[in-house]
Amino acid sequence: MDKKYSFIIAIIITGLIASSLFVLSSISKSSENRTLITVARVIDGDTLVTAEGQTVRLLNINAPEKSSSLHLLSKNYLNSFVNKTLEMEISGSDKYHRLLVRLYSSEYINKNLVENGMASKFLVSESELTSFSEAENKAINEGRGIWSHSSYYGCFSTHINKNEEFVVIENLCPQINMNLWMLKDESRKTYIFRNITLQESESLTLFTSEGKDKGKDVFWNSKTNIWNNDRDTLYLFDKEGKIAHHETYGY
Repeated sequence: MDKKYSFIIAIIITGLIASSLFVLSSISKSSENRTLITVARVIDGDTLVTAEGQTVRLLNINAPEKSSSLHLLSKNYLNSFVNKTLEMEISGSDKYHRLLVRLYSSEYINKNLVENGMASKFLVSESELTSFSEAENKAINEGRGIWSHSSYYGCFSTHINKNEEFVVIENLCPQINMNLWMLKDESRKTYIFRNITLQESESLTLFTSEGKDKGKDVFWNSKTNIWNNDRDTLYLFDKEGKIAHHETYGY
């Protein structure tokens, strides 16, 4: 064979070997961060116990409380993995000494819960902010799972002033009675509206601080701040618990 062509073939082969080693090295490093576990039982929609005796809390998500019938969406999904082997990546632990983890089957389980409207995003890791926010936005826009649309979905605009701790809510539709509607942040802090009716193009202001309601100025009467300085999400639900509006910042 001509030396010139032999040299070119040798370079190509060397390149292919180097690429293969790089890929194998990447896979190996990824696998090193994961351990195999078997799911023994499910506590709720974001917490389970392994056959190895570990209590684990899924990272980046928040499933509905047991008091809500909607919690069965995430719980039943996790129950499908009982007695099955999964890959677990540990990120740390919480104040209850539960391991904070990412779980994998053929899919990224944490993210799949959010994508399919079985759980909301919560305390998302910096490296996954965009992907989890996009997954939740898609689930809400499509009315998946826990995000069943209110008949008033699309009727509101909001402005969150995270520094001065107030929210302005404007009604873009004909008159809406918001009695018993609920507004919440990304955690479990909630506010229930009482005897509030908004005409079209009319707005109300919800202040975090303590105070006495007057007209369209209402007070959460919280002793602590509600809105995070870095990122948070506002969710507005009608009295039937259906999503009417959401606004996210910092993602």
